[in-house]
Amino acid sequence: MKNVFKIQSILCFFLVLSCSSNEEAASENQNIPDNSVTSINLTFNKDSYYVGEYGFYVVRDNQNNVITDDASVTVNNVALTVNPYNFENPGSYTFVATYENVTSNSVTFEVESASEYSDTSSFSSSGAPATFTKKVLLEDFTGTWCPNCPPAAAAVESAVDGNPNIFGVGYHDGDPMQIEETMFWTNYYHVTAFPTVYVNGPDTRWNFPNMAQVNSELAEEAIVGLALEGQIIGGKLDLEVNVGFKTSPNEEVKLMIYLIEATQTSDSPQAGSSQGVNYVHNDVLLEVYTDKLGDVIPSNNTNAGGVYTRTITGLDLPSSVIDVNNLKLVAFVRNTYTKTFVDYFNTTWENSPHYDIYNVQEVHLGESVAFD
Repeated sequence: MKNVFKIQSILCFFLVLSCSSNEEAASENQNIPDNSVTSINLTFNKDSYYVGEYGFYVVRDNQNNVITDDASVTVNNVALTVNPYNFENPGSYTFVATYENVTSNSVTFEVESASEYSDTSSFSSSGAPATFTKKVLLEDFTGTWCPNCPPAAAAVESAVDGNPNIFGVGYHDGDPMQIEETMFWTNYYHVTAFPTVYVNGPDTRWNFPNMAQVNSELAEEAIVGLALEGQIIGGKLDLEVNVGFKTSPNEEVKLMIYLIEATQTSDSPQAGSSQGVNYVHNDVLLEVYTDKLGDVIPSNNTNAGGVYTRTITGLDLPSSVIDVNNLKLVAFVRNTYTKTFVDYFNTTWENSPHYDIYNVQEVHLGESVAFD
């Protein structure tokens, strides 16, 4: 009996050992990562391309491993042998990657060629609405070196956010965002104090944040209105401005067209703000697509009831653009005259250049705004 008991004990020991070993092996197998590729993802370094640009692509598996060199990529069902890919011609381009019989997402780009440069104008004797909405442009002379400028910028932002008929533009001087025109205007219009904010021209210098001056402008009758559209095609800007006349102006009027960026930051820290280089500058003027004092609208193109149209295509975007999705156009009609005024330092400027803005319009690129 003792021998039988020993045999049974030995058998039980080996059975327990065997079960334990199997469980440990199973546990170890569960901890081994599954490296099988079940999906792959194809991405590009940009969301859109123009003719002549290069697109760099990357293929990753479901473990986020880069497998670009081992994957096969096609464009319009033709195998690619180069990376980056040159979009040589306008058209539709669809890319797909495959790896070990796994197919990626498809990526399609509609590539356009830029318009040739042209600048044309025309006039139709009819088509202008019977009435227009009066709008206001707040022109803020500012700079990152100016510790008193952030309150003015905040007042402009508040006014713009509070009324869709109020627009803002920042004229930077003495900092990295300045352009030739803003430096010229500072001297030409005798802007001796920063900040200075015009309300539809230098004749009204805004006592911000009080809205009385702004509301007074908004309440005026508008004899001119603007419709505006702009879009980027092939990396260049096409725009069209329509100016409608309720009545004929009794003086020479000019058209001005701006390109502005809704928000920018600068490597020059903003004085007067704890945000420093993270300070956000609103509606920064990047480019003036007319003469810096405006382009004259011929008098025979300003008849009551008529519409003057200015179309410009193939315009270069300035290198200072940070995000094309934040670009806007501002267009306005103004006059020109001289006036004696006293500045903030009680200095009298005789026969100083002035202008009044008849009306103004704004549009985001890729959109259009009709007469209103």
